Amino acid sequence: MSNGNNRQVIRAEIKYPILAIVVLAAIFAFTSFALGYDQGQLFSIVVGDRAYEENFLHELFHDTRHALGFPCH
Repeated sequence: MSNGNNRQVIRAEIKYPILAIVVLAAIFAFTSFALGYDQGQLFSIVVGDRAYEENFLHELFHDTRHALGFPCH
């Protein structure tokens, strides 16, 4: 005889795609390094003002640079 209080607890196992997370993290790290390098932020301590003059990737990654918080204007 059922009184309507029969409830089941279902435990769902979530498997994260580790390879995809690692690949995306590597892409993020490389892109952040490339933009910081191009913008001069990474090497300005060592090279000085000359690091800010060589913006080879500036226009190619302009919007991404703003999204990551690197100033450019």
